[in-house]
Amino acid sequence: MIWDLYQQQGIHAAQRTAQRASSKAEDAAAELARLKRQVEHLTLVSQAMWELLRQHNGLTDEQLRAQVLEVDLRDGAADGKIAAQTLVCGNCGNNTHSRRKLCVMCGELVERPHIFE
Repeated sequence: MIWDLYQQQGIHAAQRTAQRASSKAEDAAAELARLKRQVEHLTLVSQAMWELLRQHNGLTDEQLRAQVLEVDLRDGAADGKIAAQTLVCGNCGNNTHSRRKLCVMCGELVERPHIFE
């Protein structure tokens, strides 16, 4: 009888663990779906912006490719992403992270070299 109670406790604990894992998996799937929608939207907006620039300013696809490469190389690596950089706070002179809006030392608004960094 004691063994049966022990087994039941183990079964219930395993069921709770499985339920938590299932819940985490569902959360991850929902987040992935949200991110996919966001990427699709950003792709659509980027394409529309590029077509407007090409039509109204006479830019070429080659110019776009060259600019994408130039932006990609700003962090020193052609890896398809913009990496965070270390910036010097204009107020206190301490180093701060380019992904932060405010200096961690003095709280001053950090001047970023590029709007999307």
